[in-house]
Amino acid sequence: MEKKGWQQSWVRILLTLLTAGSMIMIFCFSMQDANDSDRTSGIVTRAVIRVLYQDYADKPLNEQQQIYNEIQHIIRKCAHFSEYLLLGFLLRLCLESWFGDRVRGAWTLMMITWLAGAGYACTDELHQLLIDGRSGQWTDVLIDFCGVVTGSVPAELITRRIPEKKHRRNRDAGHPNHTAEESHGIFSEK
Repeated sequence: MEKKGWQQSWVRILLTLLTAGSMIMIFCFSMQDANDSDRTSGIVTRAVIRVLYQDYADKPLNEQQQIYNEIQHIIRKCAHFSEYLLLGFLLRLCLESWFGDRVRGAWTLMMITWLAGAGYACTDELHQLLIDGRSGQWTDVLIDFCGVVTGSVPAELITRRIPEKKHRRNRDAGHPNHTAEESHGIFSEK
């Protein structure tokens, strides 16, 4: 039997590779020691400061340092959220490609996505405890989890929307499997 839609082999392979790539990217960022991590987030921090504070160079040094630290803190938290938003999105789609035709109910795959994302966030923070100058923060796990949940929602909508569009196209084209009950919006479970 030929797989269709999300269960096609190329879709599974692509989504698995993208999800693994996302996890590797997060792991690599966590591998950076404190200096490398500061340098990475510092690039974005300086760019944001140039936009928000045109008079930054004219401010006293202690005020400059305070502004820099505050902006960098926000940038780091946004980076955590964004990384895990991408992971949640890809993980939900990947699970759909492997198990969507076998698991009844979207909430099952959503819960698995959330649990897997939270588990990865915990291991990521534990991993950072082993890196020079880095620390593991439970608040980062919460931010990461929020990213996973936020990323999984549009993925869920996409997985629901695509079959609906296909069904609507078949109905509008007079598909032979289209019944009179379906045209009235009454779907019976078999």
